[in-house]
Amino acid sequence: MTAKLALHLLGVRALRHVALILAIVGALWMLLGALILIDLGDGHLSVVMDTLGVLFVVEGVVDVLAAIVAGIRRERWRLARGAAFLVAGFLVADIPWDNNIGSTVLFGAAFLADGIFRIVSALLVRGTRWWWRVAAGVFELGAAAAIWVGWPVSHRWTIPLCMAVLLLTSGYALIAYALRLRESRSDNVSSRAVAPVVDTPLILHVWTATGSAEGGADGPRVVRRYIAAVDRNGNISTGHAALELPPDLYVSHYPAQEIEHDPDSFRRLLDSGPQNDVPGKFQPSYAEEAAGWCPADGEVRFVRYDANALRVFWSEYSRDTTYNLTRRNCSSTVIAALDAATEGVLGDGPRFLPFLRLLADPRIWLLATIRGRAEAMAWTPGLVLDYGRVLQRIIEVRSAGWGARLAEAWRTRRSSAAEHAVS
Repeated sequence: MTAKLALHLLGVRALRHVALILAIVGALWMLLGALILIDLGDGHLSVVMDTLGVLFVVEGVVDVLAAIVAGIRRERWRLARGAAFLVAGFLVADIPWDNNIGSTVLFGAAFLADGIFRIVSALLVRGTRWWWRVAAGVFELGAAAAIWVGWPVSHRWTIPLCMAVLLLTSGYALIAYALRLRESRSDNVSSRAVAPVVDTPLILHVWTATGSAEGGADGPRVVRRYIAAVDRNGNISTGHAALELPPDLYVSHYPAQEIEHDPDSFRRLLDSGPQNDVPGKFQPSYAEEAAGWCPADGEVRFVRYDANALRVFWSEYSRDTTYNLTRRNCSSTVIAALDAATEGVLGDGPRFLPFLRLLADPRIWLLATIRGRAEAMAWTPGLVLDYGRVLQRIIEVRSAGWGARLAEAWRTRRSSAAEHAVS
């Protein structure tokens, strides 16, 4: 998923002529993964894991220091990112005295939680080939048990094993994408350069389930944020998402007739089968939608996008008004539109280094995680909002080096101090 998103943002044009290099890198990743698997018993390649752990720790220290210098309240995202890197660094490094108990507990818990999520979401949202998702969930439950028990691999090799599997699967995916790039026809390759920064922003509007529930919302915070909220009248609010390109394009998919959101009906509608397809409609504008309901409580603005690609997508997509609560809803429509508008926005030539930089950016791994969760279950307004925020930062806030980040944090602190002095 991560490599797929990186290829999407760079575009076929930027990487088509380096497909052979991508395939070689994929093969090297698979070779390294295989070597780590073979070496599990001897530990001669532990220096690779230790080096990776040191790099994670340094990256985390830089982000934490930058957040402290610039101001923790302003840089909460950077502080959280730095803390995550510190934890990952200490988990990855081979520290003999802890026997990797910490990584064993965390990785086992991660596999357990993800396996339960996959099984439950597949049974609730029975999309195409849902039984494969159940099987994948069962496999993850087995992996969690094996990690905790320490068989067939001891606790000390939990991280190397997971890293090896990651290298093998990502390397295979990279080779597959490289082959697709080489087979792509030249007349299907976009000839435009990198998308420029424009004056008219592309605006993502999100009504979260909590924000749109009448009279307040009840239920677990995570459920209210990402799935649905129950208001004081017992009705379920799922929120809404829309995409606006002023002055004339508005992407907002809605059922033609209001769907009953009482608990009994809602459970039945979660099935993504064609029996739950209903006629839909496309709202005319954000102003009319907000006036008839309420203003959106979440917003993300993009200033780098492909307006022509978005218009072409919408002219085709809007011919079919079919609405399905989980498979073809407001959120999935907005994501499809965003995909069209952001394809190739970072591609400005047949260069390979931008691809490696994207793969090394933790934000694209977070983006892939959000997308993987949504595609395993269903796109919801809460997931769209998180996805849009991370995507916007990847496209428009380029990741700088360690020294540049600390210097930027110091400049931010000085400008903030100057503003307070003037006020």
